[in-house]
Amino acid sequence: MDYLNAERWHRVVCRPALPKDTGDVLELTSTIWEGRDYVPKVWQEWLEDSDGMLAVAEFGDRVVGLVKLTRMAADEWWLEGLRVHPQFEGRRIASRLHDYIMDYWQRNCGGTLRLATSSQRLPVQHLCERTGFRKIAELTVYSAPAIDTGDGVGLDKIFEPLSLADTPVALEFSLGNPVLETLSGLMDLGWEWVNPSERRFREAVQREQAWWWGARQGLLLVVDDVDDDGEVAPVIQLLACPPEKVSDILLDYRRLVASLGYTKAAWVAPVHSNLAASLKEAGFERDWEQSLSIYEKKA
Repeated sequence: MDYLNAERWHRVVCRPALPKDTGDVLELTSTIWEGRDYVPKVWQEWLEDSDGMLAVAEFGDRVVGLVKLTRMAADEWWLEGLRVHPQFEGRRIASRLHDYIMDYWQRNCGGTLRLATSSQRLPVQHLCERTGFRKIAELTVYSAPAIDTGDGVGLDKIFEPLSLADTPVALEFSLGNPVLETLSGLMDLGWEWVNPSERRFREAVQREQAWWWGARQGLLLVVDDVDDDGEVAPVIQLLACPPEKVSDILLDYRRLVASLGYTKAAWVAPVHSNLAASLKEAGFERDWEQSLSIYEKKA
């Protein structure tokens, strides 16, 4: 069958995904990011998600695109996984999927919708602008080697584990913090950004990855991430402190992760001149030449 025949373009249909689409989706994603696309790893989970919407674009009897809408909180939604088969790029399938999922969100969800896209993906940025999103943050990855102090002596006086009982106080401390505001007040769940909440703080406490810093001058939450080489490294989930203390807390963060057995520390941080200076002072270097743009739309 000649799937590229323009005369049959009108046969592209956007619809909810079904288990029978799995084979086409695995084939579609096998060529994305040189076969390292994360979608195959989460596809079954996405199919079983009753709170969100997983949609595909179908051409004839073949799935040629997909997109996922995920509920992050009662009034927060995350849009991800926009994919189009390489053979069908440039035929507005991404635009049709985007419009389909946006219509679903507006009719059934509301609240706040966010997404992240590479600074190099201009077509996605144009989609966002066309449909009323605004860019709220521009981020990139910084990392630094862990600083091994041997036995970690003294860190227990610098970092105090956050307790479940203290999560309301910690949340209040972080809200409105100038450092957090450089990320539009959002915390990183691992390539998804949401408003800080007691629920997210409790999850970090239960993972034992949340600390007060410097006699409660600052607050640090981290989450594990796996890089392209398979190395697990902590990434800052939320950092709140006085702006003039950023380089100090980052240096201590490098010591902390070494004491926990990691070899490097990372932060997906704003491309911001003041923070960039603090990161450099603390020994962090930019890992990416490109950046990541966060877009937001409110119902």
